[in-house]
Amino acid sequence: MLSYLDFLIIALKLLVVFICIVLFLKITGKTSLSQMSSIDFIGNMILGGIAGGIIYNPKLTIYDFIVVLLMWTAIMYSSNYLKKRSQNAKAFIVGNPIILMDQGKLKLDAFTAINLDLASFAVLLRMKNVFTIHDVEKAILEPNGQLSIVKKGDKDISVIVLENEQPVDDVLKQIGKDEKWLKSNLAEQGYKSFEGLYCVEYYDHRLFVIPNDAVK
Repeated sequence: MLSYLDFLIIALKLLVVFICIVLFLKITGKTSLSQMSSIDFIGNMILGGIAGGIIYNPKLTIYDFIVVLLMWTAIMYSSNYLKKRSQNAKAFIVGNPIILMDQGKLKLDAFTAINLDLASFAVLLRMKNVFTIHDVEKAILEPNGQLSIVKKGDKDISVIVLENEQPVDDVLKQIGKDEKWLKSNLAEQGYKSFEGLYCVEYYDHRLFVIPNDAVK
């Protein structure tokens, strides 16, 4: 049977774990489950394992927990930094959106690649208040597992074709464009290069530019 001192130590560990996890989520920028990608979900699972280990293993001290947590925070922070600085790293860590339907047609190769059946797809549609596949012009499975829908007759959704001064090649390919097209259209708006551009959005056949100096 645990002694009063043992319960006091566990209570202290719980308090430290709670504070450290809150700080971890703030540092890594994840304060909402809806924001999580698959890598964030895995990271938080491992974080829970670390917390459980320190609480239930009397041989591990609070100091041990803080050291391990700092190591894991460094790994997660580095992955978030790489996601922001490199499109290739972002694609590897987070993944890319997957087009499941385009021009009203199902892309069965995409369904096979992610092991998604039509019944599950229909459930995702109903969660978006779309009750028949025939109403869908385009369907995109986002990296966080959410489904984006464009109904027939609606305008296409916007896409980010440049981020942090780097063209997003996969997105450009999806809309049938390339880096040369992007440079040419930006030049028409007075931008001679990608330098100084925070992001570029493509919507309704137009480019909308947000330069770095417009971001706080």
